[in-house]
Amino acid sequence: MKKSEIDLLLSILLIFAIFLSITGFLTDISNTVKFGGVDLRNRVVGARLLIAEQDSYYYKWKEGDSSLFLDPRDNPDWEVNRVTVPPTVLMFHASFSWLSYKIQRYLWLFLQWFLLLGSIFLFSKSSDSKIKSKLIWICGLFFVGSSFFWRLHVERGQIYILYVFIITLSYWIYTKKKNNSEIWSGIIAGIAMSLRPPLIVSSLPMLISKRINFIIGNFIGIIIGIGSTFLITTSNTWLNYYTAMKAHGIIHLHSQYYASSQYPYQDIEGISNLGAQAHIPIHNSSLQSLTRSLGIGFDSNILFVMLIITFIISYFILRKIISSGKEFNILALSGMILVFITEFFLPAARYPYNDVIFLPILSLVIINSEDIIQLLSKTWK
Repeated sequence: MKKSEIDLLLSILLIFAIFLSITGFLTDISNTVKFGGVDLRNRVVGARLLIAEQDSYYYKWKEGDSSLFLDPRDNPDWEVNRVTVPPTVLMFHASFSWLSYKIQRYLWLFLQWFLLLGSIFLFSKSSDSKIKSKLIWICGLFFVGSSFFWRLHVERGQIYILYVFIITLSYWIYTKKKNNSEIWSGIIAGIAMSLRPPLIVSSLPMLISKRINFIIGNFIGIIIGIGSTFLITTSNTWLNYYTAMKAHGIIHLHSQYYASSQYPYQDIEGISNLGAQAHIPIHNSSLQSLTRSLGIGFDSNILFVMLIITFIISYFILRKIISSGKEFNILALSGMILVFITEFFLPAARYPYNDVIFLPILSLVIINSEDIIQLLSKTWK
């Protein structure tokens, strides 16, 4: 096909992807009206508890407490509540937690879409050709913006797209190739790691390839992220986060999923549907869930050992890739694939909304298509 014909075909596909995304956005608005954003609620409550100097991870609502602190999907029989994000994320939510939940619900709807479109835009601007830029927009809008897992992400009020956006911003800053761009890119990535600790594995290829400035930036970013939380909290909050995550790991490893709570669902902050959620296909794809369905149970220690073995294998593969060339693009793609793999080994449920990580993976595959083909050809010779 001629270049002009390819461009025309891509333009038609892009228009189709835009149409589907607009339809999906309208569905998201409808879901926001009908349902309560059950995963957003626990983070909002956790942030409010943080500001109120209450325990964000072990607090249990009781009659007489303010409805501002009520998460109707929480299981009162558990030791821990549903907050599973680190204090850095609660710090982020604390900046607007004073708003009514209804306003936050709509704010989060538009913010999620802004972060999605912003991520696609930054990747498209990082490309070296118009064809690749269009492909990135098509993949982003069609395979993510029009997908059922994005409907689930938005309806539940999830936060994974924020991590994707920050990592995308880090990548875009590096591609500008200005003074200190590598260390600034590392700092932004480090801030993302402070929000979502498993993202730390994305820097393994950078460490192996001795991208020292990027790694130094990671440490600075992590310190900035964690350090900012001490403006309104103490080290006890981080300790409680650590112990609460161990408790959640045990809960998930033993199939003790969230049961219907005994808390009232009616008139919470003037909202009657706060505990409601859409019937969107959802499946736990974590490794422990898969093995449990086969009658095999893995505890967190076994999962950790399996993850370490995976990292060792990945190390030798990455050494071969790095010996073939040290392009930052390939290293960034390798890092995202490692994050994707790591998520399956965590002692926590992995639901379809985690799949927004496909956006950076697909975008980097498109951007690095020639290098990937060349790398594969060298590998299989």
